[in-house]
Amino acid sequence: MKLASQVLREVKALHEKLPPDLYDKVGNVLFGDNSKIAKLQKAKIPKDGVAEPNTEWEQDLYNAIGIWTDGSDDLEAKYFKDNKGLLDRLGKEFPILLQPPMGQIAYRGTAIKLDSLEQAFRKKKFTIVKIKGREVFHFKNLNYSPIRLAQSWTIDPKVAFRFEGSREVSGVVQVVYATKVNKDFIFNPQLLDIIFGRKESETVRVAKEGTFEAFVDTSAILNTWRLEPKDNFIHRLPSAKPFFAEMIKKYNKIVDKENKLAGRDYAQHAATVEDIIEFGDVISISFNVDREYTKYAKKYINAIKK
Repeated sequence: MKLASQVLREVKALHEKLPPDLYDKVGNVLFGDNSKIAKLQKAKIPKDGVAEPNTEWEQDLYNAIGIWTDGSDDLEAKYFKDNKGLLDRLGKEFPILLQPPMGQIAYRGTAIKLDSLEQAFRKKKFTIVKIKGREVFHFKNLNYSPIRLAQSWTIDPKVAFRFEGSREVSGVVQVVYATKVNKDFIFNPQLLDIIFGRKESETVRVAKEGTFEAFVDTSAILNTWRLEPKDNFIHRLPSAKPFFAEMIKKYNKIVDKENKLAGRDYAQHAATVEDIIEFGDVISISFNVDREYTKYAKKYINAIKK
C-alpha cells in the first residue's frame, strides 16, 4: 500500500505536467476519451476505460473540430479565432496533435472571380507546370480574401484540387492557393484525420486576407465555352494575338462567302475578336463563336507549353 505522502507527490507531479490554467482546460491527456488520439500521446489506456475523461472545455473543442471537418461554418471559424492564443499554447504541450506542420506547403481549393483572374493574366507572369500529374497555370502571387475568419487547408494537393470552387457558379474560376504553414495555422493533420474519420491531411489557417502562390487548372481556361463569350479574355494577352488573328481571318472569309451568297453586304468584317463576340451570330452556323474561340485558345496554350 502506498503511503499518503507518496500519493500526494504523485498527484502533485501529475498536475505539474502542465501550467495550472492549461491543466484545468484539458488535463494531462488531450481528448483522452478517444483511444486513437490517446495512443498518439502514448497514454496508458485501461482495458475497461479511457485514458482520461474530457473536460467540458475539451469536449467543446472536440465537438467544434468535428463540426468543422464535416463542413466549415462561421460559428466554428469564430471559435477558432477566439481561442487561437490558447490553442497555440496548447500546441507546445501537445505538438503531435495541435502543432501545425510548420514549413510544409499547404493548399486550399476554392474559387477566384473571373475578372480577378483576368487581371492576373494581364499583369502577372505565369508558367505552366504539372502538380501531381495535373497541368496548371502557376501564378507566383494572387490575392486571397476568404469569407471566414478561418479556412481549411491541406498538405495534400490532390485533396485541394478536389475542393476547388463549383464549376457551376457563373463568373468564377476554380483555383488552388498554396503557402508555407506558419504561425497563422492551427492543428496537426493527424488529429483532424482521426476526428473526421478520413485522411484529408487537413490543417486550419486562422487569418484573413493574404497573397499566395496559386494554381489554376488549364482546363478552366480551355473550357471557356462554359462562360458567356464576353467573359473570354485569352485573346487579350499580347502573346496570343497571332493565334486570334487567324480566327479573325477565318471569320472574315466566311463573311465574304455569306455576303456573296446573299448578293449583298449584310455582314461586316471584324477588326477585333470583340467584333466577333458581339456580331458573330449574324453569319451562318458554320462559325460558332464559342467553339472557334476555344479552338484558338487551345492552339495558343499548346504553343506556350512548348
